[in-house]
This record gives sequence, structure tokens and C-alpha cells, in this order.
Amino acid sequence: MADYTLATRRLRGDTIPNQDEAEKIEKMANQPKAQANEQARQAWRSWVIPAVGSAAFFSSMLINGFKNYRTYGFPAHTFTRSDWILLALPVVVVAVALSDIVLNNGDAE
Repeated sequence: MADYTLATRRLRGDTIPNQDEAEKIEKMANQPKAQANEQARQAWRSWVIPAVGSAAFFSSMLINGFKNYRTYGFPAHTFTRSDWILLALPVVVVAVALSDIVLNNGDAE
């Protein structure tokens, strides 16, 4: 029939990789893709973990805000100027972050 080697077999003059060699070649070809997928996974994971913590904090803050509103009403008559500035800071931070994304068209630097 045809002569064989460890890595390939010859059939009608063509060299055909055997199953083990084909699997090695496929694994080597898929390695960069697997590394890129893992890097993307880690990047998104580094975003998700703080997002979960922030969501828990935000929901706790909202619940406490609603409880305080039910108990004491709206705090317009009790807040000082520094309290209003403190309340405005999260809005300012979010606005600056979103404007940075919009102005840079989402490009990372």
C-alpha cells in the first residue's frame, strides 16, 4: 500500500497528517484565538466585578433614601449648601466620565 511515518501517511503521493498531528496543528492554530478570548474575558470581568459591587451599593442607597423620604419627607428645608454639593458630586462624576467617552469616541488611550 503506502509508506507511513510517525507524523504523516502517504496516500497516492499526497502527504496526509495523521490524527495526532492534525490535532496538534489545530491546537497550535487555535492558541492565539484562545489567548485573545481569555484576554477579552479578563477585561470584561474587571468591569463586571466593580459593577456588581456598585449596583449593590446603589440599590442599598436608594432603599435607604426611600425609607428616609417616607419618615422625614424631602430634605429641602434641612440641607445646607455643602450637603447639596455633596449630593451633586456623583452626578458630576458620571457626566465627566460620559463626556470623556463621547469626546474620545470610545477610544481607549
